[in-house]
Formats: sequence, C-alpha cells, structure tokens
Amino acid sequence: MSEARSRRVAVSFTEREHNALQTTADRTRLPLAGLVARIVRASLESGQLHLPDPVATSAAGSDGSPAARKAPPWLPPLASADYEDWAQGCAGAVAALIDRYPRELAALADDWAKDAPVREQLWALTIWRGHLDVGAYGDPRTELAFAGALQDFEVYTRERARASLRGRR
Repeated sequence: MSEARSRRVAVSFTEREHNALQTTADRTRLPLAGLVARIVRASLESGQLHLPDPVATSAAGSDGSPAARKAPPWLPPLASADYEDWAQGCAGAVAALIDRYPRELAALADDWAKDAPVREQLWALTIWRGHLDVGAYGDPRTELAFAGALQDFEVYTRERARASLRGRR
C-alpha cells in the first residue's frame, strides 16, 4: 500500500521555472502541483536525485559562471535583468522561513523589506537555511550556529520593534 500523503511543502519558483513547469503540466494534462509532486517522487524513488552544490550555484549566475554574479546570493544581483527572478525567490524563501519559525520571526515588522539591515540579514538567513536543508554542510555544528544566528536575529528584531514603539509615543 502507498504511504498516506499528509505532508505539504510550499515551493517557490522563479517565473522562468514556473513557466517551464506549467508548459509541461499543460502538455501532460496534469495539474501543476501534481506534476511537481510526481517529479519529486520519481527523483527520490529512482535514486537519481542530483543536487548541484548550493554554495557554488548560489555564487554563480543563471548561466552557472561565477563571473555572471558578483553579489552574494543574499544581496540583489548587480544585473537589473536578474532582479525579478531573484526577488521572487527571496520572497518565497522568506515566507517559508516565517512559516517555519513563526515565534522567532514574530517581531518582524510588516515593512521589513524597506529596512536594509533587517532585509539583508533575513535574506542571509534564508540562504543559510536553504543550504542546511540540502545538506551542504557536513558538520552538525553549522545547524547549531544557524539556530544561534536565528535567536540573535529574533532579539534584534524585537529590540527594533520596541524602539519603534517608543519612537511613536
């Protein structure tokens, strides 16, 4: 018998990736979510899951060359043509991080994206979490370091929220 499918995962795609998936879904007459689920299951079951090195690929541009991307992956790309895909990916990653750590990110202001220090730290945390989730680091201390950084960020955002409230009085 097949295992009950009760777990759900939110996945964010760039517009280009989404369009490619939608084209395939249309061609195969499958719902988009069903297609994505089949692709993931087939990859896992076949043992043919080949993930690129997230550290190397996040430092590279869309063509895979390190020269194509000069900014770190948690900062906006220097080429304005790449910005929309990058921003969509960041928005999805941040939403997933907030869903995953609601208590730790509860003090995050609604307009966090307008606050450069908060925005850049949050984006860096999303990149780090993504690398951890695909096993980019073999040392479990990296997971503990992430947890510490997330706690530091929680304190930082709570202090900023308190300061903002004091400023409104």
